[in-house]
Amino acid sequence: MRHTALSLLLMPTLVLAQPQISNSGFETWTGLGGATEEPSEWSSIKTSDGGSLINQLAPQVCWQDADAHTGSYSVRLETVSAIIGAANGIITTGRVHAELTPENGYVFTDQGNTQWNQAMTSRPDSMIGWYKAMPNAGDHGKVEIILHTGAGSIPENGTFGNWVGRARWEPASATVTTWTRFSVPFFYYNSNTPQWALAALTAGDSLVSTVGTKAWYDDIGLIYNINAVPSTNVAMVTGGMGFNFTIDWSTGGAPLFASNFTAELSDASGSFASPTTIGVQNTANASGTINCTIPAGTPAGTGYKVRVRNASSFYAPVPVNMTISSDQVLVSAKLFLDGPYDNGSQTMTDQLRAGGLI
Repeated sequence: MRHTALSLLLMPTLVLAQPQISNSGFETWTGLGGATEEPSEWSSIKTSDGGSLINQLAPQVCWQDADAHTGSYSVRLETVSAIIGAANGIITTGRVHAELTPENGYVFTDQGNTQWNQAMTSRPDSMIGWYKAMPNAGDHGKVEIILHTGAGSIPENGTFGNWVGRARWEPASATVTTWTRFSVPFFYYNSNTPQWALAALTAGDSLVSTVGTKAWYDDIGLIYNINAVPSTNVAMVTGGMGFNFTIDWSTGGAPLFASNFTAELSDASGSFASPTTIGVQNTANASGTINCTIPAGTPAGTGYKVRVRNASSFYAPVPVNMTISSDQVLVSAKLFLDGPYDNGSQTMTDQLRAGGLI
């Protein structure tokens, strides 16, 4: 499923973005109009590893829908009736493991088959998305992403030792008729670098979902914070003199291509509604140092903030407090006079002053 051609198609929108789940806006599909209709880069119970018999018996649980948050399409998932009972609507970036005993089912990363895996070596800070829902009473969907090394599955089925991080979101059991944003942070179990991302979206609540529950999803995204560490948090600025310093910054996801990371100064109240650009670095790295200058004449105040921003909406700048002072320090000098000492008058001749040098 994960082909270079698709990456090139998505390049205009992701050119400033960091690693994301493939086709997370559900714009491209395979098998349209058939029982195996699925978003490209995703799979459902119709293409499980259960073999031809189970896959033929499995009902269709996902559809392309023209009701989209952005773009042309979203994915609609529905819990439907099957010969083994209710079949929860589900799609995954991995593959479904299906058996005739539903309790034995799970989704997993098929490391040896690019059709059923999603490579990911970054460490996002949160997961976002948009959804609509029509659940039955007490039912609700779920969106879950795990980052892992080696084998990985949801539920974990003995692979928890390979988990690096996890984000899981569950809405309340309520009808939602307008596109609504959700966001949930990643929890990291260790400092390891992941190899894979495994995502799963469902219509209902796992094995207890009931027939008729529906959910729509669109624009699933990974958000990466940009953390800033200025070399100082106090800047001395006067009417004629600005202040130079540096900001070290870092993020959990390097941009796919070189782009501008811009250091900005807020107004005196901490608002970035009209920020002042104080430095820029163009890079494809996940960290760097920006040389910054706060302009001369900037009013003093203790409510300023600085941040590092990128044009991609998948980056989230984290502001840091900054104090700007205009106090001037009076430096007093000591002058040592050099001249002969007169014993009679008990005075020292000031040769510098006598010579008109001071």
